[in-house]
Amino acid sequence: MHGHFLDGGTDIAGTGLAACAIMRIHFDEPVVSYMTRDLEVARVDTPVEDLARTMQARGISGLPILDAKGHIVGVVTRTDLIQLGVMQGGRRPTQHKMIFPRRRASDVMTHGAACVSSSASLRHAGRMMIDNDIHRVFVTEGRELAGVICAVDLTAAVRDARIETPVAQVMTSPIVTIDIHQPLSAAVDMLDRFHVTGLIVTDDGHPIGMFTQANALASRDLPRATPVETVYDAAVICLPAEMKLHRVAAHVADLRARRVVVCKAREPIGIVSATDFARVVALS
Repeated sequence: MHGHFLDGGTDIAGTGLAACAIMRIHFDEPVVSYMTRDLEVARVDTPVEDLARTMQARGISGLPILDAKGHIVGVVTRTDLIQLGVMQGGRRPTQHKMIFPRRRASDVMTHGAACVSSSASLRHAGRMMIDNDIHRVFVTEGRELAGVICAVDLTAAVRDARIETPVAQVMTSPIVTIDIHQPLSAAVDMLDRFHVTGLIVTDDGHPIGMFTQANALASRDLPRATPVETVYDAAVICLPAEMKLHRVAAHVADLRARRVVVCKAREPIGIVSATDFARVVALS
C-alpha cells in the first residue's frame, strides 16, 4: 500500500459531536438562504468526457442530469468518474490512468437525485447529506430546479452560527496520506480504495499539500508513473486542534476549500471537511 493512516485518536466517522449537540435556531433557516442558484447542468445524452471537462473547468464535484423536459433524473459526481476511470485504466506504466469509455451521462449517472424544496431547513438538508452519504442536495421550486445546497454551503452556516466547539471534536481521523514521491496511479487507486475525496501529501512525514479528486481528473491524460509531486495541490490549510469550529468554518467557506488539516504540535492528527460541517448542522 502506497500510503497509510495516521490516527489522531478519534473514530473514523468523526463522531465527537457531544459538545456540538446544542440546538441552533440558525440551522432552522431555509436552504434558500445559502444555496447556489448559478447551477451547471448536463443532459442525459452528454458524453462522459464532457462531464469531466465541465467539472474540471467549473471546479464542481457533481452535475445534475436533466431529461428532454428539463426535469432532474440523476446525478454524476467526480467519484463516479474516478471509479469509471479506474476500471478502464490499463496496467502498463505508461498507460493513461483515466480512459473514459464512449458513454453518455444516462449510462453512468446515479438515477434519481436528492432534492428538497427551497423552504426546507438547513438542518434537513444536512441530514439528507449525512443519511445518504452525499455532498449536495438539489433545490426545487415547484417542479423547477432552482439551485443546489452543498456541504461547503453548510460550512458557511456553521461559521455564521459562531459554534465554539474545538475543531478536534468534529474532525475525521485517521487520515490517509501519500508520500510525494509515489506515482499518480497509487494516488488515484487510494482515492477509490479508501472511498475518500482527498489524500494528504507528505514529505518526510510532514503535510505539504493535498491530492484530491479534482487533481485526479485534471491529470487523467498523464501516464500512470507520473509522480504525485508534479500534480498535487500545494495549497493546504493546517490549523491547530484547539481552534474554534466557527473560525475553521470561516477558512473553509471563505476560501471555498473543501478540507482543512488539523494539527497538534505541527503533526497532522485529523482532517475536517465540508462533510464534517454538514454533520454538525444535521445533528445540532
